[in-house]
Amino acid sequence: MNNFNLTGFPCAQSQTELLVETVRIRSTRRRDGLVPINSATTAKRPPGRPRSDATQQAIMDAAIKLVGTQNYRDVTIEKIAAQAKVGKQSIYRWWPAKADLILDAFTQSAIKGMPPMIQSDDAFADLEQDIARFFGFMSKPLIAKGVRSLIAEAQLDDAFRLRLYENVHGVRCEALRRAFRHGIAKGQFRADLDFDALAHIIHGAYWYRFLSGTDFKTDPEYARNIVSLLRPGIAVQSVPNRRRQLR
Repeated sequence: MNNFNLTGFPCAQSQTELLVETVRIRSTRRRDGLVPINSATTAKRPPGRPRSDATQQAIMDAAIKLVGTQNYRDVTIEKIAAQAKVGKQSIYRWWPAKADLILDAFTQSAIKGMPPMIQSDDAFADLEQDIARFFGFMSKPLIAKGVRSLIAEAQLDDAFRLRLYENVHGVRCEALRRAFRHGIAKGQFRADLDFDALAHIIHGAYWYRFLSGTDFKTDPEYARNIVSLLRPGIAVQSVPNRRRQLR
């Protein structure tokens, strides 16, 4: 049975069995835990002129700009096409729907905003930094507004919900698993950790505050507190000196 995080997305190791015909997902991951743009597209492109990276970028830029200035529900493919100065068919060549386009646009922003982590000899400091970095990226008003809109969209579309998992929630689960494996390799984290349960605890601490509308902050201090609270349960415990015990 799959586990689920607070947003309702399974945090399983593999999602291959969940793919549907209406959405083709290429889940190749970068070392930094982020999915490259266009990681999920529709069926093969029809024959014709080659893909234009400049046109595609213009479309994604237009989508982000409109989401930042209008309510998500008011943003349409027609408006995005007009903003990007392209025809609607150019958009549908690469994306089946508005939500898919906006997800790819925000995924690209995530790649730019969160470069690869360089791990150190302190696995706890690395975990804290990774969590704080994610909090910082998500605190940007435009990113927060777009992600909330996409989560709402996902509740009404099962196929898109899987895509959102692959590009956001599943990716973050895998990024945390790498941090856990690094901690184990350094001899600082217990080797018997339940990676999924631990990732859910960390994500739950964020998504509750993000989605509930609470005024509580998601800042570096919050990341520090999360890791501090988790440390006793995940740290390798030192073995007491037997002679000292006998005394």
